[in-house]
Amino acid sequence: MRAYRFPVAVAAVVATFALLVVGGLVHPTGSSLACPDWPLCNGQVFPAMRGGVLYEHGHRLVALAVVLLTLALAGLVLGTGADRGTRWLAIGAVLLVGVQASLGAITVLLRLPLIVSTAHLATSMAFFALLVALAHRLRPEGPRAAPAPRRLVGLAAVAVYLQIVLGALVRHTGSAMACGTDVFLCDGTLLPAWGPAQVHLAHRLGGYLVAALVIGAAARTHALDRSGPPLRRGLAAIAPLLVLAQVALGLLTVATGVALPIVTLHLAVGTLLLGDLVTLLLLLGPGGATARPAAGPAPRLAPAR
Repeated sequence: MRAYRFPVAVAAVVATFALLVVGGLVHPTGSSLACPDWPLCNGQVFPAMRGGVLYEHGHRLVALAVVLLTLALAGLVLGTGADRGTRWLAIGAVLLVGVQASLGAITVLLRLPLIVSTAHLATSMAFFALLVALAHRLRPEGPRAAPAPRRLVGLAAVAVYLQIVLGALVRHTGSAMACGTDVFLCDGTLLPAWGPAQVHLAHRLGGYLVAALVIGAAARTHALDRSGPPLRRGLAAIAPLLVLAQVALGLLTVATGVALPIVTLHLAVGTLLLGDLVTLLLLLGPGGATARPAAGPAPRLAPAR
């Protein structure tokens, strides 16, 4: 049973990423209430999958797959004598996926309340990060890598998470085009009037600050971890590319009037960036590998005098 834990964890991470991307299609396509009831869709288990129902009910079906994978993973972890930290992560995953499903139901039944809709995405991103951490702990054993400085990487991961949540607020307040198609200023001004325009501008300026933080954290990690494992160095090298792509997609979202492919990629790349930084953070820490170093000869005691 132990051999199946890591593949199931990876499958859960991939399925959750797919869930986030599919969920990102629901709001921009105006499909949020295509199924006004829950858990059924217009009173049916398998409605005709066309129009908004394709996005909304498709999102629910992918969510069901994620729930089943999470329960299977938790069963494997709790039933195979995993260490205490891994068991708590598995329990946390079950609790979070339950909260996530509940928020999804409340979002529909209460007709898209702003706070609940935003919390729905915030919880999903936290769940994704937790699954990445759980998969990291379940991966096959390998040589232990020396720890490296990781405080800045942790700060960058938190900043990316908060930026994604702020982006959800922009989406659900309808602020995506509050500054028009001006990709640098906000309708020609740097300080717009209070309201959707400032929410949008806060997300845009936050994106620039987060990009600078991610690039700085990656550069410092790459410089101080010259002898580190290739995977750690690779993740540090990829992070700046992802964050620059994320900024570019944010600007393209505005320039294209929130084109569906662009806004979907914007969410997908943001999720990949969060996963990259969380994985890098874990690899940099004391738990960067699961195997203990080979024990050397016992130290000799100094002779008594």
